[in-house]
Amino acid sequence: MKPLFPDDLEQIHSALVITRLEDIKNHGKEIHKLLKDTADNIKPDKKSATWLSYQDYVNGLVVKGMTEAIEASMHYLADQISISYNKHQALPPMFDIKVDLRDRDVIFDPTIESNSRQNGIRDIIQKILDDFISICIQMPRLDTNSGDYLVEIKDQFQLFGAMQTLPINSTILFKPLKISLINTKTSSSSGKRLLRRVSRPS
Repeated sequence: MKPLFPDDLEQIHSALVITRLEDIKNHGKEIHKLLKDTADNIKPDKKSATWLSYQDYVNGLVVKGMTEAIEASMHYLADQISISYNKHQALPPMFDIKVDLRDRDVIFDPTIESNSRQNGIRDIIQKILDDFISICIQMPRLDTNSGDYLVEIKDQFQLFGAMQTLPINSTILFKPLKISLINTKTSSSSGKRLLRRVSRPS
């Protein structure tokens, strides 16, 4: 896969996300149906400690699966924006970003930081992360048939560790992105360069 301009990458990602989230919704419906079929077959007292414990056990499996999916996605994204990983794997950079010199100021297009248009590199990475987290709101809870698993996901300690590998705006981290100009292309007419790599400090 060749490096993409951030807007193009975001569009491709959004199209893929719609399909994957729909799959998760459908799998959630199947899990609800299986739990209902189980209840219809064994006809338990749904207020009994035994049934509630079983329901809680299945809830735990769902949370575990969601957590592992989000964590794996975070690690994959971290690899894709890691200079050392991409060099080692001989992979192309993730983004192409235009760089211009205007009145002795270096201007990035789009910006590296967040901006009012929400199309900066940091904005895009945050949106991708939000899509990962949105896995937990695609399936209604098994114990109430409504609500979602967002509270449980937010309490998963392993996701805090995975978050540390990403340059994401949160209350506990956000170091400046490190820019490495690799294989830059310069236009003789405008002096513009093509930024080939985005990563956080090692």
